[in-house]
Amino acid sequence: MVGKNVSGSVYTGNPYLEVSVADMGGTLVLKWLGESAVHIPARTLRRHCLCEDCKINKRDLAGHASPDSIANIRPLGLIGLRVRFSDGHDAGTFCWTALRALSM
Repeated sequence: MVGKNVSGSVYTGNPYLEVSVADMGGTLVLKWLGESAVHIPARTLRRHCLCEDCKINKRDLAGHASPDSIANIRPLGLIGLRVRFSDGHDAGTFCWTALRALSM
């Protein structure tokens, strides 16, 4: 998977947004131009994954939603961000709007 492992910022193609991973993969950090950085825990992202598998298995959150960390992130241009978690799950695509909502 082309993307960024857990250190440093990721180029998103958007000059108004910086994305990085902190806390050894435990937190996604988003910073929009002129705003304070927001932090989204990996567990929150995993719980809010909207891939088909996660939609089907939402009832099984206890065993399904507990990754240790974010293993890799890959920006998808204007769409959003693809996240691979330490539990191997990598089908989650998070649109920028959804990520902003999760950070509030």
